[in-house]
Amino acid sequence: MEQKFSSLGVMEAANHSKNSAMEAENHVKQGASSKVHTSRKMDVHIKRCLASLALVFVTSLAFAQSELQDVVYLKSGSIIRGVIIEQVPNQSIKIETADRNVFVYQMEEIEKLAKEPYRGRGGRGLQSGYKGIVEAGFAFGIGEFGMNRFKLDFINAYQINPYFSLGLGIGARNYYDLNAPVLVPIFADFRANFIDNLTSPYLSLGVGYSFDATNSFESMGFYLNPTLGVTIMIHRNHSINVGVGYEMQRLNFFVTDWRNYTVLTKNSGAISLVLSLAF
Repeated sequence: MEQKFSSLGVMEAANHSKNSAMEAENHVKQGASSKVHTSRKMDVHIKRCLASLALVFVTSLAFAQSELQDVVYLKSGSIIRGVIIEQVPNQSIKIETADRNVFVYQMEEIEKLAKEPYRGRGGRGLQSGYKGIVEAGFAFGIGEFGMNRFKLDFINAYQINPYFSLGLGIGARNYYDLNAPVLVPIFADFRANFIDNLTSPYLSLGVGYSFDATNSFESMGFYLNPTLGVTIMIHRNHSINVGVGYEMQRLNFFVTDWRNYTVLTKNSGAISLVLSLAF
């Protein structure tokens, strides 16, 4: 009997060992499957963001190439270029030039009216002076420590010339994770427009530091946000910006192993889609 019990115990132990091995193997397979699934989802997000970036550039180029201005050829030989803002059929036209001057001409003074591409320096882009920017968007987390987040920024800037502006911004980041904080980044904002015209590609760079609004504004870490997009003028001092960017936030992550936990300081990256209004 003792021999049989011992043999039975060995068989049970062997079966238990076999089952444990199978469970471990299944766990590894599930983990691998989960990683593959996550990787595929991440690839889809990245492809969508890249497609959006390509669309931004194609749209920018299309606008830049298709922009036309009104041209008035006078019988006196003068040529006036700008935008016709008022026209009375068979009587007169009112045209606004790039330097904001407005002229009125009677139809008997005009040889012909035409639409032509802007020549040389457009002169219809961003004007020097104060500029306020309200920007909102969504960022898709990428990488091992990436997290999805909603972003909202308010920027006070000064437009130095049609091409460059400098400003200071403050924002909010709502992370789509149960234990993630709400962060408030404070950052310097630099923007460059490539063309002085109604539509222009732009590059912006935000550099700063973030604080945890859910924990007495405890300091969190370095913040970086380069963005590439297109600026579209909708009024004399108003424009819309559409862009695709990369956002990096330095964060603390808590990794647990049943009894203990470890604090890891890592970069949380994300690809962001943004829409902003400048005024």
